[in-house]
Amino acid sequence: MFIHASILDIKYREIDLKIWALYSPLVIFIIFYIKSINLLLYSYSLGVSLILLYIFYRFSLMGGADIFAILISGLANAKVYPFLNIFPTSFLSQLGIEPLVIMLYSSILIFLMSLFNFLKNFKYTKDLSLSQRILIALSAKRIKVKDFLNSKFLFPLTQINENGDRELRTTFSIEEDDKEWREKFRNLLSNGRIKEDDYIWVAYGIPVIPYMFIGFLLSLLVGFP
Repeated sequence: MFIHASILDIKYREIDLKIWALYSPLVIFIIFYIKSINLLLYSYSLGVSLILLYIFYRFSLMGGADIFAILISGLANAKVYPFLNIFPTSFLSQLGIEPLVIMLYSSILIFLMSLFNFLKNFKYTKDLSLSQRILIALSAKRIKVKDFLNSKFLFPLTQINENGDRELRTTFSIEEDDKEWREKFRNLLSNGRIKEDDYIWVAYGIPVIPYMFIGFLLSLLVGFP
């Protein structure tokens, strides 16, 4: 399931509900775990994971597909037996903390990617306030307009109106259409408001499910850290 969903997430950034319907029968495996897990721990793990994802979804920071992914995987794999018990807390993976472990590892991976982005781009944010410098360096990158026009799944944080005035935002909504943004910038370019070699800040629409997949593999390997 994670492999299929990850490919679709990378390629399209959205997953049809029919795909989740296809994999929904996997949740029946919960009946094989129900007597051997700690129900309180499992309920907490799955509940917290779903609530966090729902909050991100409501604020348009994540898609609904991420909720389905953690729900189905959490019910289908309520417990795992790590291959390497290198952590003293690895046994918790056998008691029902698996959904939270996937969330933990995927969050760490995304944070590490953001940290690398920060180290790479912080030097270009000198003209911004400290809070903007941190947010922009963590989540965005500086590219030329011509590169943006040939991109996919990039969303401009540099806002430019019809008069050529610029304003910088620090976030974007997943409901936005990257194609519409590219068309708008093409119009600004043709009207002479911007140039191909002008630099703008853009944010990448991160495919979260592949990170969940890697988090799932790490949970199978080492369990709860």
